[in-house]
Amino acid sequence: MDSRVVALAAAVVLALPGLARANPWDLFGFNARGIAMGGAQTASANDFTAVYTNPASLTQAPDANFGFGFNMMKPQLHLHFDKDDRSIAEVEPPTTNGITFGLLFPLGGEGFKDRVAMGLAINVPTSSLLSGQALDPAIPQWSMYQSLPRRIVAALGVGAKPVDWLSLGLSVQILAGLSGRLDYELDVVAGQLSRKSVTFDIKPVAAPIAGIEVRPLPGFRVGLSYRAEIDSEIDLPVELEVTGVADLLVTTFFRVQYMPHQISLGSSYDWAELDLTLAFNLDYALWSKAPDPSVDSRIDVSGALVEGTGLDDAFDAPAPGRERSVELGYRDVFVPRFGVEKRMGFFAVRAGYALRPSPAPVQSSGTNYIDGTAHAFSLGAGVRFFDPLGALAGPLTFDVAAALHYLPDRRHTKVTRDDPVGSYDAGGQIWVLGAALSYHYGIAPAKPAPAVRVQDVLHHGDPPAPEAPQDDLPEGDAE
Repeated sequence: MDSRVVALAAAVVLALPGLARANPWDLFGFNARGIAMGGAQTASANDFTAVYTNPASLTQAPDANFGFGFNMMKPQLHLHFDKDDRSIAEVEPPTTNGITFGLLFPLGGEGFKDRVAMGLAINVPTSSLLSGQALDPAIPQWSMYQSLPRRIVAALGVGAKPVDWLSLGLSVQILAGLSGRLDYELDVVAGQLSRKSVTFDIKPVAAPIAGIEVRPLPGFRVGLSYRAEIDSEIDLPVELEVTGVADLLVTTFFRVQYMPHQISLGSSYDWAELDLTLAFNLDYALWSKAPDPSVDSRIDVSGALVEGTGLDDAFDAPAPGRERSVELGYRDVFVPRFGVEKRMGFFAVRAGYALRPSPAPVQSSGTNYIDGTAHAFSLGAGVRFFDPLGALAGPLTFDVAAALHYLPDRRHTKVTRDDPVGSYDAGGQIWVLGAALSYHYGIAPAKPAPAVRVQDVLHHGDPPAPEAPQDDLPEGDAE
C-alpha cells in the first residue's frame, strides 16, 4: 500500500486531542480568591465564581460585579526510571496560562429584588483554544496535568433565595466537542490528491450543576452542590480512495474532556467581630466511572484489486479478537479543602490547604497513566480601592494568589522484567499563580462624584457620598 496512505492515516489519529481529566477549576481553584483558599468555595463564594462552585451562592453577592483573572500553572514533575535503555520515552506536561472572565448581576423588579441573581464564567487558555494529545497508553504521561488546563470551560446559571435562610441554584457547564469527516481521493498515476473534502462541526456539550445553601445562624453558611459528569465524544472517520487500487476507511472514536460526577459539601463561618472567614469543603469525585481513555481506531481496506487478491481482510486492523481496550481501575476519592480569610479594612489575607488523593492505581503493566496524591498549600491577598480617576462609582478589588501542589514520590513497579518502560518513581511539584481584578457596581451617584485618591481611602476608609448640588435640593430646603 502507498506509504502516503499510511502517513495520512497516522497523522489524522495523532493530531486528535486526547482525554483530559477534571478541569483547572477543580484541580487548582477558581480565580485568585479560590486558589488562595484551597478551593473551599462551596459555601464561601461571594461573586461570579459561585456559578461553578455552587450556583445557590449567587444570591450572596452583595452587589453586581464582573471581573477578569489570569492563572498560570507551571509543572516541575519528574520520573526516575530504573532502565536507561527503555524503548518508550515519557511526555512532560507543559506550562499553561489561562484567562478567566465572569459576571454576576442580581435581577431587579417587584418581587425579585435581592432574591434572584444570574452568573456567567468562562476560562480560555492563552496558548490554544483546543489542545490535546492522543498518546499511546504505554507512554508515561501525567494524565491529570498533560492537557486538561488548555481547554475552554464555561458555566451559566441562576440562583434564587425564596426565604432569607435558604438559596437554590442551577447552572449548566458547557464544553466544545468535535465531529466531522475527511474524504480524499489519491491519483497514484498523477501523484496528487484529486479530491479533498473536509467537514466538521464544533458542537456544545452540556451538563447540569445544582446547588443548595442554608444559613441557620448569622454568619454560618452550609452548601451542597452536585456537578454531573461530562465529556465529548469524538467520531471522525477518514475515507481515502486510491484510484484503481483500494479504498481505505479509518474510523476513530474516543472521549475527551472527561469530568466525573462530583458532590461537594461545604461550610463557612464569618466571624464578624474578628473580620475572619473560615471555610471547609469535602468533595467526593466518582472516578471509578471514568471511561476507557484510549483511541479506538479501525482500518477497513476494500476495493476490486485487493478483494480480487483476497488480501482485503489481511490489511484490516485490528484483526478479530485483537481489539485493544484499557481498564483504568480508577477509584472514587474524597478531597478535603480548608480555607481562611482575614480582613483588615480594605485589605485581606488568605490561606488554604487541600489534599487530593490519586484515583489512579500503581501502573504495574501495560499502561502508564501517571498520577500521585497532591498536597496543595496556598496563600493570597486582596485589596479593595476606589478608582483614583473618579470614573467608576463602585470599588475595584485586586486579588493575587500562589499555590504549591506537592506530589510525593510514588513507586510504579512493573510485574515483568521485559516491560518496555520498566519500573520508575514519579513525583514533583506544580506551581500555580493567579491574579484577578473585579469591579463592584454598588449604587452609582446621580451625578459624577469628585475624584477620590487611593491614599485617601487607605487612610480614612470609604469616601463620603457626594453632596447634592444646591439646584437639586427640594424647594424650601435651600437657604
